[in-house]
Amino acid sequence: MWIPYGLLGPLKAESAPETVRNSAEDTNEREFLVGFFVRNPVTQVWEVDILLNNGTHSETLNFHGRPAVMNLFPNDAGKLDEILYRIEACSAQQAVDACYAHVTTQLASWALRLGRGMAVAGWRVADLKHETRWRCVPFRPSALELKQPTLDQVPDTHRHLLHLYGEVRNATSPAWRLLNAMTILRAWRDRAEPFGSTDQRASEVGQSRREHLVTFETLMHSGAGSSASDLRDKPLAELIQRLEPVCRKVIRALEGERDAYSVPTRAEAAQLAEFANLADACAREVLTGELTLLQATEEAKRLEHV
Repeated sequence: MWIPYGLLGPLKAESAPETVRNSAEDTNEREFLVGFFVRNPVTQVWEVDILLNNGTHSETLNFHGRPAVMNLFPNDAGKLDEILYRIEACSAQQAVDACYAHVTTQLASWALRLGRGMAVAGWRVADLKHETRWRCVPFRPSALELKQPTLDQVPDTHRHLLHLYGEVRNATSPAWRLLNAMTILRAWRDRAEPFGSTDQRASEVGQSRREHLVTFETLMHSGAGSSASDLRDKPLAELIQRLEPVCRKVIRALEGERDAYSVPTRAEAAQLAEFANLADACAREVLTGELTLLQATEEAKRLEHV
Protein backbone atom coordinates (compact mmCIF):
# COMPACT_ATOMS: atom_id res chain seq x y z
CA MET A 1 0.00 0.00 0.00
CA TRP A 2 1.34 3.43 -0.99
CA ILE A 3 1.58 5.84 1.94
CA PRO A 4 2.08 9.63 2.00
CA TYR A 5 5.21 11.13 3.54
CA GLY A 6 5.87 14.26 5.53
CA LEU A 7 2.27 15.32 6.04
CA LEU A 8 2.02 18.10 8.62
CA GLY A 9 -1.65 17.51 9.18
CA PRO A 10 -4.16 19.21 11.46
CA LEU A 11 -3.89 18.87 15.20
CA LYS A 12 -5.72 15.83 16.56
CA ALA A 13 -7.53 16.56 19.82
CA GLU A 14 -6.83 14.23 22.73
CA SER A 15 -9.20 15.89 25.17
CA ALA A 16 -12.96 16.00 25.72
CA PRO A 17 -14.93 17.84 22.98
CA GLU A 18 -16.19 20.40 25.49
CA THR A 19 -12.67 21.50 26.50
CA VAL A 20 -11.64 21.63 22.82
CA ARG A 21 -14.59 23.95 22.09
CA ASN A 22 -13.75 26.14 25.08
CA SER A 23 -10.19 26.50 23.86
CA ALA A 24 -11.26 27.28 20.28
CA GLU A 25 -13.72 29.96 21.42
CA ASP A 26 -11.24 31.67 23.73
CA THR A 27 -9.44 34.49 21.85
CA ASN A 28 -7.46 35.77 24.84
CA GLU A 29 -3.73 35.25 25.21
CA ARG A 30 -2.87 32.40 27.54
CA GLU A 31 -0.12 29.89 28.18
CA PHE A 32 0.51 26.94 25.87
CA LEU A 33 3.05 24.13 25.87
CA VAL A 34 4.29 23.06 22.43
CA GLY A 35 6.52 19.99 22.26
CA PHE A 36 8.35 18.91 19.10
CA PHE A 37 9.54 15.33 18.70
CA VAL A 38 12.80 15.25 16.73
CA ARG A 39 14.30 12.52 14.57
CA ASN A 40 17.50 11.53 12.84
CA PRO A 41 16.67 11.58 9.09
CA VAL A 42 19.33 8.94 8.38
CA THR A 43 18.38 6.30 10.96
CA GLN A 44 14.74 7.50 11.27
CA VAL A 45 15.08 7.06 15.05
CA TRP A 46 13.17 9.63 17.11
CA GLU A 47 16.27 11.21 18.62
CA VAL A 48 19.12 13.40 17.34
CA ASP A 49 22.85 13.26 17.96
CA ILE A 50 22.93 15.85 20.72
CA LEU A 51 23.93 14.63 24.18
CA LEU A 52 22.38 16.32 27.20
CA ASN A 53 24.79 15.08 29.84
CA ASN A 54 23.30 17.29 32.54
CA GLY A 55 19.70 16.34 31.82
CA THR A 56 17.06 18.87 30.83
CA HIS A 57 18.32 22.20 29.48
CA SER A 58 16.20 25.38 29.74
CA GLU A 59 16.61 28.70 27.92
CA THR A 60 14.57 31.92 27.80
CA LEU A 61 13.84 33.23 24.29
CA ASN A 62 12.20 36.19 22.59
CA PHE A 63 9.92 35.52 19.59
CA HIS A 64 9.65 38.98 17.99
CA GLY A 65 8.76 40.60 21.30
CA ARG A 66 6.91 37.57 22.64
CA PRO A 67 8.72 35.84 25.55
CA ALA A 68 9.05 32.06 25.48
CA VAL A 69 10.94 29.33 27.29
CA MET A 70 12.60 26.44 25.44
CA ASN A 71 13.35 23.18 27.26
CA LEU A 72 15.46 20.35 25.80
CA PHE A 73 14.64 16.84 27.02
CA PRO A 74 16.85 13.75 26.68
CA ASN A 75 15.78 10.14 26.27
CA ASP A 76 17.12 7.28 28.40
CA ALA A 77 20.35 7.29 26.36
CA GLY A 78 20.88 10.97 27.06
CA LYS A 79 20.13 12.06 23.48
CA LEU A 80 17.79 14.93 22.67
CA ASP A 81 14.37 13.61 21.64
CA GLU A 82 11.94 16.47 22.43
CA ILE A 83 12.05 20.26 22.41
CA LEU A 84 9.32 21.81 24.56
CA TYR A 85 8.27 25.47 24.40
CA ARG A 86 6.22 27.44 26.90
CA ILE A 87 4.62 30.41 25.15
CA GLU A 88 1.60 32.71 25.35
CA ALA A 89 -0.74 32.72 22.34
CA CYS A 90 -4.41 33.18 21.43
CA SER A 91 -4.87 29.68 20.01
CA ALA A 92 -3.17 26.31 19.74
CA GLN A 93 -2.43 26.84 16.05
CA GLN A 94 -0.91 30.26 16.68
CA ALA A 95 1.33 28.72 19.34
CA VAL A 96 2.41 25.91 17.01
CA ASP A 97 3.16 28.27 14.12
CA ALA A 98 5.32 30.55 16.28
CA CYS A 99 7.28 27.66 17.77
CA TYR A 100 7.59 25.80 14.45
CA ALA A 101 9.33 28.81 12.92
CA HIS A 102 11.88 28.76 15.74
CA VAL A 103 12.45 25.01 16.03
CA THR A 104 13.13 24.48 12.30
CA THR A 105 15.72 27.28 12.33
CA GLN A 106 17.21 25.92 15.56
CA LEU A 107 17.59 22.42 14.10
CA ALA A 108 19.16 23.83 10.92
CA SER A 109 21.64 25.79 13.05
CA TRP A 110 22.61 22.70 15.04
CA ALA A 111 22.93 20.70 11.83
CA LEU A 112 25.41 23.28 10.52
CA ARG A 113 27.43 23.42 13.74
CA LEU A 114 27.53 19.68 14.40
CA GLY A 115 27.33 18.24 10.89
CA ARG A 116 24.47 15.91 11.84
CA GLY A 117 21.00 15.60 10.33
CA MET A 118 18.01 16.73 12.39
CA ALA A 119 14.32 17.08 11.60
CA VAL A 120 10.92 17.51 13.24
CA ALA A 121 9.04 14.22 13.58
CA GLY A 122 5.80 15.52 15.07
CA TRP A 123 4.43 17.69 17.85
CA ARG A 124 2.00 17.96 20.72
CA VAL A 125 0.26 20.98 22.21
CA ALA A 126 -1.43 21.74 25.52
CA ASP A 127 -3.68 24.67 26.42
CA LEU A 128 -2.94 24.97 30.14
CA LYS A 129 -5.94 27.19 30.90
CA HIS A 130 -8.52 24.85 29.38
CA GLU A 131 -6.59 21.61 30.03
CA THR A 132 -6.84 20.70 26.35
CA ARG A 133 -4.31 18.61 24.43
CA TRP A 134 -3.63 17.96 20.75
CA ARG A 135 -1.09 15.85 18.88
CA CYS A 136 0.24 15.59 15.33
CA VAL A 137 2.48 12.61 14.53
CA PRO A 138 3.11 10.74 11.26
CA PHE A 139 1.31 7.56 10.32
CA ARG A 140 3.48 4.49 10.89
CA PRO A 141 2.38 1.68 8.56
CA SER A 142 2.81 -2.02 9.18
CA ALA A 143 5.20 -4.12 7.11
CA LEU A 144 3.94 -5.71 3.88
CA GLU A 145 4.44 -9.26 2.66
CA LEU A 146 6.42 -9.45 -0.59
CA LYS A 147 4.97 -12.39 -2.49
CA GLN A 148 7.56 -12.16 -5.27
CA PRO A 149 10.90 -11.28 -3.65
CA THR A 150 12.94 -11.57 -6.86
CA LEU A 151 13.58 -8.58 -9.11
CA ASP A 152 10.86 -7.94 -11.68
CA GLN A 153 12.01 -8.29 -15.26
CA VAL A 154 12.58 -4.64 -16.14
CA PRO A 155 14.29 -3.88 -19.46
CA ASP A 156 17.10 -1.35 -19.71
CA THR A 157 14.72 1.13 -21.37
CA HIS A 158 12.75 1.42 -18.13
CA ARG A 159 15.45 1.09 -15.47
CA HIS A 160 16.16 4.83 -15.21
CA LEU A 161 12.49 5.45 -14.41
CA LEU A 162 12.58 2.76 -11.75
CA HIS A 163 15.59 4.41 -10.12
CA LEU A 164 13.95 7.83 -10.35
CA TYR A 165 10.95 6.50 -8.48
CA GLY A 166 13.30 5.02 -5.88
CA GLU A 167 14.53 8.58 -5.28
CA VAL A 168 10.91 9.75 -4.95
CA ARG A 169 10.17 7.22 -2.22
CA ASN A 170 13.49 7.30 -0.37
CA ALA A 171 14.23 11.04 -0.20
CA THR A 172 13.39 12.86 3.01
CA SER A 173 13.11 16.24 1.27
CA PRO A 174 9.66 16.93 -0.24
CA ALA A 175 11.31 19.28 -2.75
CA TRP A 176 13.57 16.50 -4.07
CA ARG A 177 10.68 14.05 -4.13
CA LEU A 178 8.61 16.51 -6.15
CA LEU A 179 11.36 17.15 -8.71
CA ASN A 180 11.96 13.43 -9.35
CA ALA A 181 8.26 12.58 -9.54
CA MET A 182 7.69 15.41 -11.99
CA THR A 183 10.47 14.09 -14.23
CA ILE A 184 8.51 10.84 -14.55
CA LEU A 185 5.21 12.66 -15.11
CA ARG A 186 6.67 14.94 -17.79
CA ALA A 187 8.13 11.96 -19.64
CA TRP A 188 4.69 10.33 -19.59
CA ARG A 189 2.93 13.52 -20.75
CA ASP A 190 5.44 14.20 -23.55
CA ARG A 191 5.54 10.54 -24.59
CA ALA A 192 9.28 10.48 -24.19
CA GLU A 193 10.79 7.02 -24.28
CA PRO A 194 9.95 4.55 -22.98
CA PHE A 195 6.44 6.06 -22.90
CA GLY A 196 6.77 6.87 -26.59
CA SER A 197 6.30 3.17 -27.37
CA THR A 198 3.33 2.69 -25.05
CA ASP A 199 0.74 2.87 -27.85
CA GLN A 200 2.54 0.18 -29.82
CA ARG A 201 2.85 -2.12 -26.82
CA ALA A 202 -0.81 -1.60 -25.94
CA SER A 203 -1.98 -2.43 -29.47
CA GLU A 204 0.00 -5.68 -29.38
CA VAL A 205 -2.25 -6.95 -26.58
CA GLY A 206 -5.49 -5.38 -27.81
CA GLN A 207 -5.39 -2.41 -25.43
CA SER A 208 -5.00 1.35 -25.76
CA ARG A 209 -2.95 3.90 -23.88
CA ARG A 210 -4.64 4.71 -20.58
CA GLU A 211 -5.44 8.34 -19.85
CA HIS A 212 -4.86 8.71 -16.12
CA LEU A 213 -6.94 11.09 -14.01
CA VAL A 214 -6.40 12.71 -10.63
CA THR A 215 -8.90 10.72 -8.59
CA PHE A 216 -10.61 11.71 -5.36
CA GLU A 217 -8.84 8.82 -3.61
CA THR A 218 -5.44 10.05 -4.78
CA LEU A 219 -6.15 13.59 -3.60
CA MET A 220 -7.29 12.47 -0.17
CA HIS A 221 -4.58 9.87 0.31
CA SER A 222 -1.84 12.35 -0.60
CA GLY A 223 -3.23 14.95 1.80
CA ALA A 224 -4.02 17.37 -1.04
CA GLY A 225 -7.79 17.11 -0.74
CA SER A 226 -8.07 20.80 0.18
CA SER A 227 -5.10 22.41 -1.57
CA ALA A 228 -5.83 20.79 -4.96
CA SER A 229 -9.52 19.88 -4.76
CA ASP A 230 -10.22 21.52 -8.14
CA LEU A 231 -8.03 18.88 -9.84
CA ARG A 232 -10.44 16.08 -8.96
CA ASP A 233 -11.12 13.87 -12.03
CA LYS A 234 -8.92 16.12 -14.19
CA PRO A 235 -6.25 14.74 -16.57
CA LEU A 236 -2.72 14.40 -15.22
CA ALA A 237 -1.63 17.08 -17.69
CA GLU A 238 -3.50 19.65 -15.56
CA LEU A 239 -1.77 18.43 -12.42
CA ILE A 240 1.61 18.75 -14.13
CA GLN A 241 0.74 22.27 -15.25
CA ARG A 242 -0.25 23.18 -11.68
CA LEU A 243 3.00 21.87 -10.22
CA GLU A 244 5.39 23.36 -12.79
CA PRO A 245 5.59 26.80 -11.04
CA VAL A 246 6.31 25.03 -7.75
CA CYS A 247 9.15 23.09 -9.38
CA ARG A 248 10.56 26.23 -10.96
CA LYS A 249 10.59 27.99 -7.59
CA VAL A 250 12.38 25.02 -5.99
CA ILE A 251 14.99 24.97 -8.77
CA ARG A 252 15.53 28.73 -8.58
CA ALA A 253 16.05 28.43 -4.84
CA LEU A 254 18.58 25.62 -5.35
CA GLU A 255 20.41 27.77 -7.89
CA GLY A 256 20.76 30.50 -5.30
CA GLU A 257 18.35 33.14 -6.58
CA ARG A 258 17.79 35.34 -3.55
CA ASP A 259 14.14 36.16 -4.27
CA ALA A 260 13.21 32.50 -4.81
CA TYR A 261 13.83 31.16 -1.33
CA SER A 262 12.44 32.09 2.05
CA VAL A 263 12.23 30.07 5.23
CA PRO A 264 8.94 28.15 4.81
CA THR A 265 6.17 28.61 7.32
CA ARG A 266 4.44 25.55 8.73
CA ALA A 267 1.59 26.02 6.21
CA GLU A 268 4.01 26.35 3.27
CA ALA A 269 5.96 23.27 4.34
CA ALA A 270 2.70 21.33 4.66
CA GLN A 271 1.58 22.33 1.16
CA LEU A 272 4.90 21.34 -0.40
CA ALA A 273 4.64 17.92 1.27
CA GLU A 274 1.11 17.53 -0.11
CA PHE A 275 2.21 18.43 -3.65
CA ALA A 276 5.17 16.04 -3.40
CA ASN A 277 2.85 13.25 -2.28
CA LEU A 278 0.38 13.98 -5.07
CA ALA A 279 3.12 13.91 -7.73
CA ASP A 280 4.56 10.77 -6.13
CA ALA A 281 1.24 8.91 -6.18
CA CYS A 282 0.54 9.84 -9.80
CA ALA A 283 4.08 8.99 -10.94
CA ARG A 284 3.71 5.59 -9.30
CA GLU A 285 0.39 5.05 -11.07
CA VAL A 286 1.72 5.80 -14.56
CA LEU A 287 4.92 3.83 -13.99
CA THR A 288 3.08 0.83 -12.54
CA GLY A 289 0.66 0.92 -15.48
CA GLU A 290 3.56 1.02 -17.94
CA LEU A 291 5.34 -1.93 -16.33
CA THR A 292 2.09 -3.92 -16.14
CA LEU A 293 1.55 -3.31 -19.85
CA LEU A 294 5.14 -4.29 -20.54
CA GLN A 295 4.69 -7.58 -18.69
CA ALA A 296 1.48 -8.25 -20.63
CA THR A 297 3.24 -7.78 -23.98
CA GLU A 298 6.14 -9.99 -22.90
CA GLU A 299 3.70 -12.68 -21.79
CA ALA A 300 1.85 -12.43 -25.12
CA LYS A 301 5.12 -12.88 -27.00
CA ARG A 302 6.00 -15.87 -24.86
CA LEU A 303 2.67 -17.55 -25.55
CA GLU A 304 3.12 -17.04 -29.29
CA HIS A 305 6.16 -19.28 -29.18
CA VAL A 306 4.60 -22.01 -27.05
